[in-house]
Amino acid sequence: MLTPGETIVIGVSGGADSLGLLYILSELKEYDLKLIVSHLNHGIRPNEAKRDAEFVEQIAKGLDLPFELREADVLGLKKSSHISLEEAGRILRYKFFREVLNKYHSQKIATAHTLDDQAETVLMRFIKGSGPTGLSGIPPVSEGYIIRPLIETPKLGVENYLKSKGISWVEDSTNKSKVFLRNRIRHELIPELQKYNPKIKETLAKTANIFRVEADFIESRAKNWIEYLFKTVDEDELVGTVSRYKAIPEALRLVLLRIAIEKLKGNLRKISFNHITSIDELLLSGTPSGEISLPNEVVVAKGYDLFFISSKSQLKRDFSYEIPSIGKWSFPHVEIEIEVAKPGRFGEDQFIAFFDPDSVEFPIEVRNFHMGDRFMPFGLKTLKKVKSFLINEKIPRYLRNRIPIFLSRNEIIWIGGMRMDERFKVRGEKALKIHLIKPRWRRVNSEELRIEN
Repeated sequence: MLTPGETIVIGVSGGADSLGLLYILSELKEYDLKLIVSHLNHGIRPNEAKRDAEFVEQIAKGLDLPFELREADVLGLKKSSHISLEEAGRILRYKFFREVLNKYHSQKIATAHTLDDQAETVLMRFIKGSGPTGLSGIPPVSEGYIIRPLIETPKLGVENYLKSKGISWVEDSTNKSKVFLRNRIRHELIPELQKYNPKIKETLAKTANIFRVEADFIESRAKNWIEYLFKTVDEDELVGTVSRYKAIPEALRLVLLRIAIEKLKGNLRKISFNHITSIDELLLSGTPSGEISLPNEVVVAKGYDLFFISSKSQLKRDFSYEIPSIGKWSFPHVEIEIEVAKPGRFGEDQFIAFFDPDSVEFPIEVRNFHMGDRFMPFGLKTLKKVKSFLINEKIPRYLRNRIPIFLSRNEIIWIGGMRMDERFKVRGEKALKIHLIKPRWRRVNSEELRIEN
């Protein structure tokens, strides 16, 4: 966790755990550490908060260490983000610690989580339905620079250390409130479990360590399957193949889903093991399509042999652009080149089509699919619903609104990359050539679609 000469930002609340961490690190003379005392006023307990801040500041002065204080609106973040008070506090604490870390060019952030915190976390996540990764608890080191030196030390051991040195600490009154699940676990559930196993805290911490070792191993193997499973991996969306997913061992499948969701969402907060298993069941089922909504507007959608992990806005976006004349036109979701040329062979390139220049009028509209759209597929003499055409072509419902549809005088002339309209076919020696450049999807064969960046 530590390298001699490092600068360490320590989160110090004034309670026994954080105070014990501060004094222990200050005594590691052989490491020659530079310590920064950081205290966040959560804005929840006005009188106690002022007392705690002044207390920690005096401790820092007594040790001749820099002191950083910040006030935060935890209640405001809880309300605006619709998250728990504990989660809001955690977000703002680490945001503050990272700012202090950057200010002092520090190498590490040290927090005072103890073995008791580990046991409570494992129980809390078990109750909420976490999988192996969640049950691995609080990692001793996370993100490479957040360290928890006391994670294997019982809280009672820290308190006895402080008492032996005659060092007092402050108590946070909210730690006794039964409103919080963690406190109910600490004051009610764990004492009850200790009747069955006096060392239940140590047992839970040991179990967390076993889960963490196994989860790390499985995750390292699962990452090797990312390129095999997903056709497209970018910051907005991941597109995978259902048939390939089914061929992956179950333990790796579930971890792959978790990795993919974390990559898109940026974290796994509010994602439970039940979410992961529900997605797994959908992808393994015989149903051709389905959708699962996850917290923070993340959607997992299945369509034939493809599945999408995307944001709701990305998955269901609309677009409409107007092309006023011949030329090269670039829009957010499509790039198009239009010119007058000799008629080419139909179907030679699925993203190039030739039309009768006397039948097509500018401006040409390019938009996504609308319910009720109809056109006359090339080679036929009757109108057909675009929806029925796309279903027959096995285009997943979640991909249909990405296919650019070209219209002239409000009549569909081409379902871009798929089929042109019979009424606008070339009748002379000149043609209006429309080239759809850099499409996000491509038909590989009659059964497979390829999604591209």
